[in-house]
Amino acid sequence: MKKNSEQLLETLKKHANIITFIKGSPDPDAIASSLAIKTICESLEIKNSIYAEKKIPLPQNKALVQILDIPVKFSFPQDLSRFNAYMVFDHQSAQINILSPDIPCAVHIDHHDKINDVNHCDFRLIMTEAGSTSSIIALLLKEMEINISRQEMTRICTALLYGIETDTDGYSHAGKIDYAAIDFLSSYSDMSLIKKISSIPLSKKTVSLLWKAMENLHLYKDWLMTGIGFIPESNRDSIAIIADFLTKREEASVIIVFAAIEKSNGKGLVLDASLRSKKDTTNLNAIIKEITSEGGARRYKGAFQIDMNYFSNCPDKNLLWKIISLTTIDVLQKRRDDIYITEIKRYY
Repeated sequence: MKKNSEQLLETLKKHANIITFIKGSPDPDAIASSLAIKTICESLEIKNSIYAEKKIPLPQNKALVQILDIPVKFSFPQDLSRFNAYMVFDHQSAQINILSPDIPCAVHIDHHDKINDVNHCDFRLIMTEAGSTSSIIALLLKEMEINISRQEMTRICTALLYGIETDTDGYSHAGKIDYAAIDFLSSYSDMSLIKKISSIPLSKKTVSLLWKAMENLHLYKDWLMTGIGFIPESNRDSIAIIADFLTKREEASVIIVFAAIEKSNGKGLVLDASLRSKKDTTNLNAIIKEITSEGGARRYKGAFQIDMNYFSNCPDKNLLWKIISLTTIDVLQKRRDDIYITEIKRYY
């Protein structure tokens, strides 16, 4: 990692003002990774701002930002020309459509399976064997000889450790890279803050959706599926939380939770699904790519989204949900039937 660490620093030093984009729903891994690189930038006297595409719906993630005072902004600046470059962490693609082609991608770090990303990045590090992007950045930080105060190290290492904990399901899916990162971060992290963030209870809405998921469980062979209906965009992360809960509770080898997300402006509809696997031999990424290009996975976890904007004006929501649910379950059942064909394709 020493060489990668040196290359990262050299890349950052080429720019005076860099913007970081958190793509998708801001989770602890993406937030912590962005904070750590921002702190590294500031130690090099490089300006860096963090912007998120979406607001943070989960109480625990909000607590992470508030308790550690992480400066995430949720509305993009009108004038993006002042930035020399941009960065993306914890996302398969580094593409940012709102940016001018004149603003290059300086850094892209991720742990998901690679995709055909046409964006050129000065520094790109994809490590699919890592359980989180936070693990990768922690090991890069370990190799750096830069001036960061003990207080700031505690702040960023606490965030990174929480990012690893959440993305590896409480370290149950952690590997060698993650444990090496944990070993480094533990000497700086404030475990009392992590405990405080973790103890934030689930929202009433998430609990309500969990019960709905339990009522709609559909078992097909060794796959368990459930739909939770129409939910507002602000509760999108509830899908992943419910998938995690069912994975711990149920015996099925693959868990899929899906919902129809109603966008905040009332003019959009998206099918959103979270997938979980208990077997490291199940290629969730290949399964998802057989359904849609809008999604991806790493070991044990994945998600996909399908645009349904055309149906957002349907006058009968009950009928629409029935169609969405029946279609989604049928598609997933066919993917289960074809799972061996998918694995053969992957092999060759």
